[in-house]
Amino acid sequence: LVTTTKTMESPFSEDQLTRACAYCFDTLLNHFDSKRAVADPKLPTQKFPLFVTWKIYDSRKQYWRLRGCIGTFQARALKESLKNYALISALEDTRFSPMKEDEVPRLSVGLSFLTNFQDGEDCYDWTIGTHGITIRFRAGGSSYSATYLPEVCPEQGWTQKECLESLVRKAGYNGTMRNSFWNSVKLKRYQSLKTKMCYKDYLKLKSGKK
Repeated sequence: LVTTTKTMESPFSEDQLTRACAYCFDTLLNHFDSKRAVADPKLPTQKFPLFVTWKIYDSRKQYWRLRGCIGTFQARALKESLKNYALISALEDTRFSPMKEDEVPRLSVGLSFLTNFQDGEDCYDWTIGTHGITIRFRAGGSSYSATYLPEVCPEQGWTQKECLESLVRKAGYNGTMRNSFWNSVKLKRYQSLKTKMCYKDYLKLKSGKK
């Protein structure tokens, strides 16, 4: 019922990953209708940084487009973080309007559990498809930062340079990017365990069907 992509060893069983995804759907549906039950996902006690990503299926263009993605780099209890960020990413991602209940049947949820954080020696000290990256820099008296999860660069078909340039713009910086600029950028790389579930599979799980 879930699709899992690993760039790290998994501390979870497949059943735990399935329940974690279902818990996000439970939480979102309970937000729209408080009578909807939220099942206890019975997750491991380890704390992890994580991101929750919602995508919605565009039947006209026949692809899944981003609907919200927010998370935390602070290691926190999984159940609390999943509940919080399932809603924050659905309702408070400022790139999108708050999600509506009638969108739920077209949704998929993706969970990214993050680990193996390392400082890069320079902006290119990371591997496409293996690492997510976070950049931080100062320019014009302001501080900027942004991150891309490990799957973003290969999904977009970017080179490292294209990914970095896009990430700089995502951070909100619109200035020039000469060689001296890149020397000031600090990069941290990390790996993730990514799992996802669509609404159709969520319904199968809740009905007890395989």
